[in-house]
Amino acid sequence: MITRLDRPEAELRYRSLIKGALADQPALLKWWLQQVPTPAAFRNLSENERNALADHDLPHLAPLLSAIEAGMLIVKSPREYWGQAYSSQLVGSDLVDYFAGSEQEQVALVCTDVHNEIIQFKILFAGGTSECALYPDQILRFALQNCASGIILAHNHPSGQPKPSAADLRFCQRIEKAGQLVGIPLVDFLVIGNQDYYSWRENLGEGGRKN
Repeated sequence: MITRLDRPEAELRYRSLIKGALADQPALLKWWLQQVPTPAAFRNLSENERNALADHDLPHLAPLLSAIEAGMLIVKSPREYWGQAYSSQLVGSDLVDYFAGSEQEQVALVCTDVHNEIIQFKILFAGGTSECALYPDQILRFALQNCASGIILAHNHPSGQPKPSAADLRFCQRIEKAGQLVGIPLVDFLVIGNQDYYSWRENLGEGGRKN
């Protein structure tokens, strides 16, 4: 199990940090927490909405917004070992960080070359809070366009639980078979939760068994 803050702990820590940053501006602090009460609320803001926050009181909010943006960049930036897909543990751990706080289900595609070097990463689809449309042809088209020798498909569960559904496993098997037809093997299929992940490759005997 990967040890990370759960959502209540993250929200308490967020509020504490915001209170520290705006301690000398109580009215502004109250306003901020009304607009973006949780880290997930901030993460889901559009660029225009973030600009509107800054415009409310730019002199006092610009440093706070810059600090938040810097923190998001640190989390989003690939670690050194992201250059190669050494194992599901490493990729899965990074993706837990990547999707942290997301309230929308998303599907990510990781493309690798013949040496398992990660050559491309992209969010292909984004859905609601419980489901996301998946299209195998678009997944494989993107892989072919990037000359991938293998793919890792991953999606997050906003509920926080990484247990794959029956539909997840059926789709995994479809992608595996489709990849075999075009010569791009499915390296792994990951389901990402709040603190842990499920790896199809590591659990072939639990519903992910090849036919």
